[in-house]
Amino acid sequence: MKKFVRKSACFLAAFSMLLVLLCSCGSELDGTWRSCEDEDTRIKISGEKVRITYDDFRIDGTYEMDDSGNIIFHLTDKNGNKYKIEAKFSTDQKNKRLTLTNAKGESEVFER
Repeated sequence: MKKFVRKSACFLAAFSMLLVLLCSCGSELDGTWRSCEDEDTRIKISGEKVRITYDDFRIDGTYEMDDSGNIIFHLTDKNGNKYKIEAKFSTDQKNKRLTLTNAKGESEVFER
């Protein structure tokens, strides 16, 4: 019984730490990110919500982070079409630049 209680406590502690990391990461990402390649492309993150805009095109949804350092966007456009975008995610030390790299190795850099 002690072993079960100890394992449960360790699991709860690890899960709590994961939640803290995810929440702190979200607060670091909050804001509007502008593409360095195309000023009309922007990503706005607020909490778990995300909006990607390009000119008049807008797509909204949520995002999550996986254990491999990927960010996964779950998005829906105004016509109800659903999209899932997955990219390797990294930021600079001051959280002023965000780099997204797709599965093909193509990267796009965004700045606050």
